Amino acid sequence: MTAFMPNPTAFGANAPGQENLTPADPLKDLRDAIHLLANITEAFTVALYLKEPGGDCLRPLVWHSMSSSFRSDDEVMLGEGLVGYVAKHQAIVDVDRFEEQATATRLYDEDEGIQAFLALPVGRVGVLVVDTKTRRIFGEREKKIIRDFAQFMANLAVHKQTCNRERLYGRILDLQYEVENATLRYTNNDRLFFEDILKAGMRFTGFNMGFLCLCMPGRDQYLLQAVEGPYVNVLRGRSFPMDQGLVGWIFRERRSLTHSRVRPLKGKSYLIHADEPMRDYNAFMGAPLMAWRRLIGVWAFAGSTDRTLDKEEEQALQLAGHRVAATIEYHQRSLQG
Repeated sequence: MTAFMPNPTAFGANAPGQENLTPADPLKDLRDAIHLLANITEAFTVALYLKEPGGDCLRPLVWHSMSSSFRSDDEVMLGEGLVGYVAKHQAIVDVDRFEEQATATRLYDEDEGIQAFLALPVGRVGVLVVDTKTRRIFGEREKKIIRDFAQFMANLAVHKQTCNRERLYGRILDLQYEVENATLRYTNNDRLFFEDILKAGMRFTGFNMGFLCLCMPGRDQYLLQAVEGPYVNVLRGRSFPMDQGLVGWIFRERRSLTHSRVRPLKGKSYLIHADEPMRDYNAFMGAPLMAWRRLIGVWAFAGSTDRTLDKEEEQALQLAGHRVAATIEYHQRSLQG
């Protein structure tokens, strides 16, 4: 099986409504380079692994592989296998007459009969891997070409990460602007305000589900005041215990929470409770709503993405949440007299 597979959001794809800000395929240059290198070297697999931001693992960003067992969805920890070794020690691994099982490379789930293997650091950001089944060595000319490609990809990856950082700051400004505008428009229509801020959060995260939860005074429960997205309307207006799900964790700990790789299991409580109707999500981000150091609720978002959520995104959501909380608290006090 041949695959030329980019992870389209790994550098921070646009949230809904922002599709025109960047090209449809932000990884086209890297994907084309991988394709070209595979053709030049007659490779069985060529893969570019990048480090997770602030993490201790790598994930394949773009790859070409003739294998049906290539581990395209799996992380490789620093120091794990040959790929992890290269990333950790910034050392080239060049193995002619490869005699180990291919699973030792951490690229495959099955032995593929690899004959030659080469892995190089891509700057400080990742690892480029090339292997072949057609011959037992890579020639010196091929190795020089692969080294040149590794340098080119390092430059390109750093450039794209810089662009991604700039886009993140733009998204943060958009979130603050939209929350402030919703606050200025807020009169006595709670539902419209809640809808506006949830949609702002969904655009910021790129997720398709949003939840606004408010504390129920004197009880260890919260009210799911507003929801946006598929499957979730049946939850609006219901109360749930704070000892369940990721949302409940935020209530208990009064801290933000982000998961980039959620794998919900049947019958398990992940977002709100065990019988929740939500599905087709693999990522979550939520923050407490604090008004003058008093917890009044939580806003949280879930959806599907291939990218790793940035710590700065979580911090931005929490900062915007302070403004949301202050607005809700002010209007509640106004109604009380």
